[in-house]
Amino acid sequence: MPVRDGRKAAGLLNRGSEDDLEAGKRKKGRKQNLVYGICGLLLTLVLLPLLLRRERQADIQAEVLFLGDSILGQYRDETAIPSLVAGQLRMSVFNGNFGGTTMSLQNRDGREVYYQDGLSFSQLAQAVATRDFGMQQTIRTKDYVTMHFGDIVDELDRVDFSSVRTLVVSYGMNDYVTGSPIRTPGEAEDAFSMEGAMRMGIRSLQQSDPALRIIFVSPTYCWFINDDGSVTSTCENRDFGGGFLEDYVEAQRRVAQECGVEFLDLYHAYYPHENPQDWRLYTSDGMHPNPAGRQKIAETLAAYLQE
Repeated sequence: MPVRDGRKAAGLLNRGSEDDLEAGKRKKGRKQNLVYGICGLLLTLVLLPLLLRRERQADIQAEVLFLGDSILGQYRDETAIPSLVAGQLRMSVFNGNFGGTTMSLQNRDGREVYYQDGLSFSQLAQAVATRDFGMQQTIRTKDYVTMHFGDIVDELDRVDFSSVRTLVVSYGMNDYVTGSPIRTPGEAEDAFSMEGAMRMGIRSLQQSDPALRIIFVSPTYCWFINDDGSVTSTCENRDFGGGFLEDYVEAQRRVAQECGVEFLDLYHAYYPHENPQDWRLYTSDGMHPNPAGRQKIAETLAAYLQE
């Protein structure tokens, strides 16, 4: 009896060991499948953007591409400056202006919440040159004033850049009001200075498309006003730390000449500013063009583009 019980116990032990072994194999298999599944998912996430980019349709035709800030791009309807230019010249244009952006990089401190640098001239120029807006695609903001930026980037990614013959670049006002340095001594292509960022952007564009016509448009004269419409100061007597607005305009002129691109001066002898209330003639707030200002700038641009 004890022997039979021992054999029975041994048999149960063997079957238990086999069951444990089989269970271990199944568990190991499940772990392997899970690992393979995770690896496959990660690989898909990595490759999917590349596959989608490869399949994307460059279906937006534009002969003239505008890149800049809100001076030329505050409005995006039929009264917008690019739209008015398109109507006058009967050309296809794309309004790639982003309000609040600068020629130079601003985020020296590496703030994660700061998104404007990806839409600065040096970064957008590189994106246009490489046809890769991956960095810009990561930019999404909940601010109602800039919520449409994501849509603009999506459309930029669909532009057929082989159809673009002219690039109109209009930055500088925000470089001025943020006190961005005009230049960095000894560093010709420091992207945190306006001149350096301008040179970097031009170089990227010229290397990718030597035939592209590049036109830099200067900021306009501006006033700083109170809520009651009275003028507190102007760009001629207010320095935010980097110089007066005219200093930024002249720096753009110099770099444009140095790099062999065109420069259109909308600062000197453009807006009347002899009287304090002249800001009402062509601007809505002392800085951004009103309907008359947008029409004036559009007519100037259209005439220049036809030269």
